[in-house]
Amino acid sequence: MSRALLYGATGYTGRAIAQTLAGEMDLVLAGRNPEALRAVAEPLGLSWRAFPLEDAEALRSGLAGIDAVLHCAGPFAATAMPMFDACLASGTHYLDLGGEWRVIEALFARDAEARAAGIAVLPGAALTPAAMDCLLLAAVERWPDTRALKLGVSAAEVVSRGSVATMAGSADAGTVIRHGGALTMVPTGSLTAMFDFGAGPCEAVATDWASVVTGGALTGVPDISLYSAMHWSMRAGYRASGLGMALAGPGLFRMAGAAVARVWPERPDEARREQARFTMVVQAYDPWRRVRRLAMETLDGYGASVWIASEALRRVLAGGAPTGVSSLAAAFGSRFAVEAGAARFLTEDRSTAA
Repeated sequence: MSRALLYGATGYTGRAIAQTLAGEMDLVLAGRNPEALRAVAEPLGLSWRAFPLEDAEALRSGLAGIDAVLHCAGPFAATAMPMFDACLASGTHYLDLGGEWRVIEALFARDAEARAAGIAVLPGAALTPAAMDCLLLAAVERWPDTRALKLGVSAAEVVSRGSVATMAGSADAGTVIRHGGALTMVPTGSLTAMFDFGAGPCEAVATDWASVVTGGALTGVPDISLYSAMHWSMRAGYRASGLGMALAGPGLFRMAGAAVARVWPERPDEARREQARFTMVVQAYDPWRRVRRLAMETLDGYGASVWIASEALRRVLAGGAPTGVSSLAAAFGSRFAVEAGAARFLTEDRSTAA
């Protein structure tokens, strides 16, 4: 039987994945803290290994006998590359929950190394990267003449400490979009679009999502921008923070965000989490700027990420993933998020003028 290692198993999402997969596969839990690992692993009847990511030798030893790693320990800007490098050296398949576009861009730049090592590399095995990619791909499968894509996400209903820390660490004066086939930056908070998430038109603001990186190769569409719904007060604050970072740099804003993350509740309220949902809407523009719309409803970000990451790991261990660096949608198709039990497609609109 193939053996998987779950690194970051003591975090909120890591614990949930461990509980989901315990008894189903040969799973080893891992992380930095041996006491915390023992507390999670022993009730589940799982083995565990404690090692830091900064010690290359300990990291290589930690991957001994492991066929695939599911990396859940953020912030991924600091943790992804050490684990990825160790997986390259040991010939171990690599998956992670990260959604930082710069990290995913860096991983895709190392596709040739992953192919040479014969490993599958699947970053972004979490709700927003996976579901966004599935929705973008589904749109161009329906409408092959698409020339531009705008995708909006309804406002988050629950947020964990880890998510706040990730957002704080990636704060910047610019927001990435794809224009003319290339990644480019626009001032943070400056680009908006209207979406209907089910309760009428709603203004959303362009924000950094990993699918702006993966969506280019996935769809072949040259212009892609991704948006988050925000209340007007949040939009104003987001724009003001962008202007402040343009003048003073992102350092102070990242420090302030990190301070907020330290006092933010580690876990979202479970009752709210179970009721929470996201709606994602993609607007696909044809050569005459007519727009077609396709929507997807998902579970909350944390519950959906557990289902998506667990199913991705199952498929990798079964030999169902291509060698090299891929998005989940590229590896498993536009219905992957639905097949994982994390989402459902909603009925698309007919074409209208932009």
